[in-house]
Amino acid sequence: MDVTPGGSMVESMVARLAEEVDMARNETAGERGSVDVPPPTMELAEPLRLFDNPVRDRYEMWSGDELIGVEGYEVTEHGDVILLHTVVMEKFGQQGFARGLVRGVLDDAAARGRHVIPVCTYVRKFIARFPQYQELVAAANA
Repeated sequence: MDVTPGGSMVESMVARLAEEVDMARNETAGERGSVDVPPPTMELAEPLRLFDNPVRDRYEMWSGDELIGVEGYEVTEHGDVILLHTVVMEKFGQQGFARGLVRGVLDDAAARGRHVIPVCTYVRKFIARFPQYQELVAAANA
């Protein structure tokens, strides 16, 4: 699979994702520009911490010594972040931790001035649901 920024597969994928984001923007044009992201519903003894682990090409969400979930990524030569997959440990599933993980990853990308290429279907749905993150999606011609 060619994932280089100039590769035709990536170009077509970015173009398709840009179309999806434009459709989502049009659908939410009449709505508020920002939608609150609800916190996880499960209480934990230790606070959540999000780490970028570039050695393993993933963000990691931890509570104390317990791994909650990961967001796998690759960084293009232009600095865009390709978000590949969101994984939450089974015992934390359906509790809002994936939502919190993705929010943290997208907030970090924004803080670093990076754009994202959401390959992960969960991230794509998240961005459609929370329009304030749509501006982070890399343009088709990037």
